[in-house]
Parts: sequence; C-alpha cells; structure tokens
Amino acid sequence: MKYHALVIDDDEGIREDVEGRLESLGHTCDCVGCQHTARQQLNSGKKYAYILLDLQIPLRYGKKPLVQNGKNLLNQIRGTKGIENMPVIVMTAHGLDGPDLAVEVMRDGHATDFVKKPFPSTGETLEKRIGEALSVRARPGAAKASGVVKPAGDPQPFEEGTMVFTPSRVELEHVKICGDPESGRIRKILDELRHKDGRGRYVAYSGEELAKRIGCAERGQNGPAEAIRDFRNSVAEEMREVGVLVESRDIIQSGGRGYRLTDKITVEIKDADDPVNDRVHAQVDPVNDPDDDPLNNRQEWIVEQLQGSAELRIGQVMEQWKCSKTTAKRDLTGLRERSLIEFQGAARTGSWRLKS
Repeated sequence: MKYHALVIDDDEGIREDVEGRLESLGHTCDCVGCQHTARQQLNSGKKYAYILLDLQIPLRYGKKPLVQNGKNLLNQIRGTKGIENMPVIVMTAHGLDGPDLAVEVMRDGHATDFVKKPFPSTGETLEKRIGEALSVRARPGAAKASGVVKPAGDPQPFEEGTMVFTPSRVELEHVKICGDPESGRIRKILDELRHKDGRGRYVAYSGEELAKRIGCAERGQNGPAEAIRDFRNSVAEEMREVGVLVESRDIIQSGGRGYRLTDKITVEIKDADDPVNDRVHAQVDPVNDPDDDPLNNRQEWIVEQLQGSAELRIGQVMEQWKCSKTTAKRDLTGLRERSLIEFQGAARTGSWRLKS
C-alpha cells in the first residue's frame, strides 16, 4: 500500500528533505509552501493519508510567515467534513517555544503529534512519528492509541507493500498479519518464504516440501495449504479495514514453482520488536547478497542507455521516469555500488558512464 501525504512548509530545503524521507518509506506526497495553496490542495478532492504541517507559514507565497496561519489551517482541517479526522503531524522549529507550541495544539485536540526541525536521526525521528500516526485511529489528539488509520475514499487495490518481520510479529504496511513462530504454522511458512535465491527471486516450495520445513510432514501438503488459505482470508479482512483490497494471491503465490511470496512484497527484517514502526530504510535479508537482487526498471534503463551512449546525466533519468532527484540519485548510486557504472567529472558538470 502506498500512503499519500500533504507536506506544508515554506522552506524549500525542508520540503525536499521530507520528500526524500517519505519516498524512502514508500510514500508519495504533494508539497506546498503557504496556507492558501494548502487549502486548494485539500479542497481539490485528492486523498491524503496524513499531513505534515509547519505552523509558521505565510498566508500566500511572498507574505510573512506567521504561526497563526498554521493554527488557522489546522482549525480549518478539523472543521471540514471528510478530513476532520486526518492525522496531522506538526513540524516545529519556532525558536525555543516550538515544543510548547506543538504541545498546545496537541492539547487542544487538533494535532496528532509533533516532530522537531531539524529532524533527529535517532530516537523521535520523523519516520517514527509517521509510523505512530498511521497506527492511530482517525481521532485527533490520540497519538498513542492503537489501531490503524483508514484512508479516505474507496478501498484501493494492493499494489505493493513492505512485510516487516520481528521476533513477535509480522506486519504488512503497519498492519499485524501474524504473531511469533509459536503462534501457528503461517509464521513458520512466512519465515521460510521470505528468503531469495541466487537469481534474486523469492524461494518457492511445493506443499510437501514446505510441510517438511515447518515440521508438519505428517499432514503432507494439506498442512501448508490450509494455513495459507486461512492466512489469505484473514489478511484480506485486516487490510480491507485500512482501505486496501488484497486479492487471494497478492501476497503468497502458488502454482508453477510452488508457494512463494509475490514480487509485490518487500521483506524487512528486524532483530527487535518495535510496535510503532520506527523504520527508516528497508534492511537486506541477511542470507542474501544484495548484488543478487534484480535491478529495478529505472536501473535497467540506465544501463541500456549507457550501453548505447557514452554518458548520462541525472536530469535525463528524472525526465525519462518523471521521478525526483532523490530517486534518480539512489538508483545511480546503487548501480555504482554494484560496480556497473561510475561518475566522471565535476559534481555539477560531470556525468555517469559504464565502468570500464
């Protein structure tokens, strides 16, 4: 599932930083710099899962930033039917009174949570605050409650998502889908299927092979088949509650090579439990060499272009794929780490080439 956010901050550098962080989480966003444009976006009919708001914003571009403008916008959000329960995280750097200001709007029941700028790299990070907000029922001022925000609008088809493994649970896009290995067969099955083979594909097993691996060989293929059937049904119900339509084979595929995770799933492994989902970057499965992972579509295109041309610049990638500079840079850096390409020349005028 992809969450779409509205980011409101008059500092272009902050907006670019936030956009990159959200993209790393697999989220998308619209960024604006004033109260007037924010209202236009909210009235446009676009669906947002949450809002990141700097209170000290101008009424319109070119005007003086005022804290009251941000407060007024927050009040308007809470008074607008359809978005009144949308999570709003306040981003504050308003001098020494910033935290007090954030606490004030939270105490009033208008803000879901707050985060300081510049964003901390550990502890109470922006990513952690977002994870907490998305784990809250759409109820203003209840940042520590349990539950998951149900995005506004009709349920959306499941396109892709991150499956996070911890010792006590497995979550799909912040939704718990099973418990620890002692809670049932499905956790053991997922633990087996989460790995990749030497070709960068998720491993696949027949029902009988899977039965032996999870310790129910006496049941044969019926053991895994029943567990996976029940799992598919329960996940569909859980994800429907947060506005996502998961079909029976969106997560675990069967047939052909056998039972396996689909390409829609990205696996993340955590050594410790973290119920508020304070993840920043996906971790590589420790049993796999990252160089075995397949290139994404943009990276394949980059390599093809360089095979037919001497050089390529980051702007060409951005133009071709309509992606941000952060995304293009990450793809290019990933290819360089695989020793496929290299950068030559000065930072501003150089270009990428195939590594000789």
